[in-house]
Amino acid sequence: MNPPIGQVHEPDEALHDVEAALEDVRRLRKVFQREAIGRAVPINVPLWALLEALDYLRPDELRQVAQRAEARLVTIGVS
Repeated sequence: MNPPIGQVHEPDEALHDVEAALEDVRRLRKVFQREAIGRAVPINVPLWALLEALDYLRPDELRQVAQRAEARLVTIGVS
């Protein structure tokens, strides 16, 4: 339930410092990434759709695509 307007519930626990909060973020990111990997579902995307989508990606996103493609080529033994 929400507290009445003008009142805030404050627990007795001390607030985390910035480093502790950032460590929580890093830990949770790893957990969520592991869970996402376990739930991956392969899909087939037509090549034309992938190539067309490249035109709309930002430079940092294009770098990620290039790195992923390079890693995939290494995995399947193509140089």
